[in-house]
Amino acid sequence: VMASMAHLQEEKLQLQDELLGLQEKLTARENDELSRSLQLQGQVETLKMKILEQAQEIGRLRSELWGVPNTAGRGSLGTEGTLTWSAGAPRVLQVAAPLMLQAWLQERLSQLQREVEETRAKLAELDLEVQQKTNRLAEVELRLKDSLAERAEEEERLSRRLRDSQETIASLKAQPQHIKYIIKTVEVESAKAKQALCESQSRNQYLQEPGGHQLGVTPWLLSQIMMYEAELERAHGQMLEEMQAMEEEKNHAIEEAFSRAQVEMKAVHENLAGVRTNLLTLQPALRTLTHDYNSLKRQVRDFPLLLQETLRSARAEIGQAIEEVHSTNRELLRKYRRELQLRKKCHNELVRLKGNIRVFGRVRPITKEDGEGPEAANAVTFDADDDAVLHLLHKGKQVSFELDKVFPPQASQKEVFQEVQALVTSCIDGYNVCIFAYGQTGAGKTYTMEGTAANPGINQRALQLLFSEVRAKAADWDYAISVSAVEIYNEALRDLLGKEPQEKLEIKLCPDGSGQLYVPGLTEFRVQSVEDINKVWGDG
Repeated sequence: VMASMAHLQEEKLQLQDELLGLQEKLTARENDELSRSLQLQGQVETLKMKILEQAQEIGRLRSELWGVPNTAGRGSLGTEGTLTWSAGAPRVLQVAAPLMLQAWLQERLSQLQREVEETRAKLAELDLEVQQKTNRLAEVELRLKDSLAERAEEEERLSRRLRDSQETIASLKAQPQHIKYIIKTVEVESAKAKQALCESQSRNQYLQEPGGHQLGVTPWLLSQIMMYEAELERAHGQMLEEMQAMEEEKNHAIEEAFSRAQVEMKAVHENLAGVRTNLLTLQPALRTLTHDYNSLKRQVRDFPLLLQETLRSARAEIGQAIEEVHSTNRELLRKYRRELQLRKKCHNELVRLKGNIRVFGRVRPITKEDGEGPEAANAVTFDADDDAVLHLLHKGKQVSFELDKVFPPQASQKEVFQEVQALVTSCIDGYNVCIFAYGQTGAGKTYTMEGTAANPGINQRALQLLFSEVRAKAADWDYAISVSAVEIYNEALRDLLGKEPQEKLEIKLCPDGSGQLYVPGLTEFRVQSVEDINKVWGDG
């Protein structure tokens, strides 16, 4: 019966473990599938946003650089709808391999992000280079404008000097005509004044003297005029040479600036051609990415249906398994209860057959306190055929006693406990049990009940068995163990664990009508192990 009960108990524990394992697997699988679905949807949305941003950026750059219309923007993605897988990517999303899909998606997303970052870096470099070329061209144009302005100012200054020189020459040329006019006037006046020569002689003399003086001054003025004209011609020639040199320098500077501008523009065109080539190279990748995205979106759209179908099937299977486990558990519980009742019935019948009160005798070995020689002879003998009979030699006569069992001196503590361990099981089943040792001083009562640390007695072994049985039945029953200690001496009841050992206590009947006895005010301690009980005994 005990073997059958142990087997049933083991099967019950195994089924309970399997049930808990199935429930945990179901919960973990549902949570895992849900988290994977949410993570996959988030990755798809992120990938879609990255693709749209890249397409818009490429379209904007193409439209700004070459006026190419934006064909990779939101409209094209909206028209195509979704992306599909590339040639190296999986074509069908397998529910049995979600980890592979997740790894591939992460790798693909990282690759796309790297390509986008590289494209942005290249475009930024090209923008920076174009901006630098534009700034340099603007600086060249500004220097050219400044040079032209300086040349214009120099020409204006030279023109003013030329006009001043021409005005001076004209004024100098006008002075001899004025002198000739004065001479002619004097001659005419002298001819008319011949009739009044007397009156005008002094005046005529006066007029003739300045006229001679003026005639002497005229050659000097002519030499000055010729010198000014030569200087003017020399200045004019120098000005023409300077203007020609400045013109040549201007033309040379313009040619150099134009050459540098052509070289820079050629480099810019080459860079733009490289950008155009890169963009043309990116277009197939963009189409492939769009195709992959379409395929991925379709598979993501179909994934919830596949997931729901799989979860529905898994729930049905797990529900069926749980129902089977519950049915088996109910059957095992019914059998367990039936076996428990049968065990109690058999145990109680065994106790009844053995008797409610059983008396065991244990004979201790001879010690040095018993003396030596003939006086130390053992007064107790045993029946070789019956272990329940004990012969005692008393005053020369042999007296026989019949007990439930007699333990010889060589009997071990374990053998003694095996005869009373069934009482511990009865205690757990709800029966009152009392085990005590009786005998004269030195008979071995303390050794039998307490024993030693290396070889414990009935008390320690009973407590160990009690807690072992409680732990084995903890899955089905809740036990509370408390300990108390009283002493009855000379009709007085004392609490050995209380703070006032001399306090008088009384034994009374329980008020619930059960007929049980209890001691009001008795100190009790809740214990969880044998060590707790030993600690209570030590403190008491």
